[in-house]
Amino acid sequence: MNNNFLEKNIYTVSKVNKYLKTLFESDDNLQNIWVLGEISNFKFHSSGHMYFILKDEESQIKCVMFKGNNFNLKFIPQDGMKVKVLGDIKIYERKGDYQLYARMIIESGKGELYLAFEKLKEKLRNEGLFLEERKKKLPFLPQKIAVITSPTGAAIRDIITISLRRFPNLSILVVPSLVQGVQAAREIAQKIDFLNQNFYDLDFIIVGRGGGSLEELWAFNEEILARSIYRSMIPIVSAVGHETDFTIADFVADLRAPTPSAAAEMTIPEKDKLIYHLNLIVGKLNRAINRRMEIYQENMNSLKKTINFYNPENKINQHYQHLDEIINRMNNQMNYQIQWLNEKVNKDIQRLTALNPWAVIQRGYSICRRYPDLEIIKKIEQVESGNQIEIIISNGKLYGQINQKEALKLEK
Repeated sequence: MNNNFLEKNIYTVSKVNKYLKTLFESDDNLQNIWVLGEISNFKFHSSGHMYFILKDEESQIKCVMFKGNNFNLKFIPQDGMKVKVLGDIKIYERKGDYQLYARMIIESGKGELYLAFEKLKEKLRNEGLFLEERKKKLPFLPQKIAVITSPTGAAIRDIITISLRRFPNLSILVVPSLVQGVQAAREIAQKIDFLNQNFYDLDFIIVGRGGGSLEELWAFNEEILARSIYRSMIPIVSAVGHETDFTIADFVADLRAPTPSAAAEMTIPEKDKLIYHLNLIVGKLNRAINRRMEIYQENMNSLKKTINFYNPENKINQHYQHLDEIINRMNNQMNYQIQWLNEKVNKDIQRLTALNPWAVIQRGYSICRRYPDLEIIKKIEQVESGNQIEIIISNGKLYGQINQKEALKLEK
């Protein structure tokens, strides 16, 4: 046998591994591949990299997930957990091992929902539904809000309790809705559209529910709800689940609150704190005015001393007279303002009294209404013979029947 021939066909270990590495990387079937299995021997290295084995009943494969890829994982993998892993199968040249280089890990059973979530998220982002510049600002001091959620869940109790504790004058419109199940997303979307069409005075709408699994929160990941939030002219606050839960509704909404309770904390100011800060401002203004008056008084005293020193009697008398005129004008202006305010208050009282229907009734008038629809009778054409009527007088009501009617021609 030719020794040269033998030497020619001998390869170093490194060359073999490099060759195998090239073969693996050139095979499209081994790239961007999903592998289903159970995690074992999991190790979270201090470097931030994750090492584990993915196995099934018959075989296993080594896996590594580097820090840059596992940074956004929503859970910590554990031994015994069944998962789906996305990555590339390559050769680790140094040891000659082939292993799966993971880029994404999702829990098995949640994979389809997660992929649907990511697909819709990317679609809506590309359409501009998540842009910050299109998000509407919430008012600093809301007066009327609406809450779309389950009427029996803890979320509505938390929102109402916290909101009214922070600002008791707040008006809250509770809009009951399904928040879980196949019909929930459509129903919530319809409620948002209904509020936009019929309640123009709302400051904003809170949409949400308490925590739950990905499946339980799925209504807030559906496209029909996302587009309803996007087209709403009333600002939308998304308050879904716990702080770690993110839904499509969170990205589209004008404000994302980590929990329903946080939604109330973030959007409703504390009345007591507002009053406290207003009192601080009033105190500062009063001190500033008093200080300015002191400066004026000091300047006036200094001027008097100068005048007295030179003893210009005529100028002194003129200054006295001018000062009296200023004081008189100030007093007159003050009295005028007080009189004007008193007259305005009295006119408002008179106007309110005149508009009070009971005051009119007390003077001997009455209100006649058609029975049973209780429509106030203003013209004779509203009733016919035989109609039942109700007459409201100062101390009660009278009921009767129209026996005859006669039109009057009033002089203008």
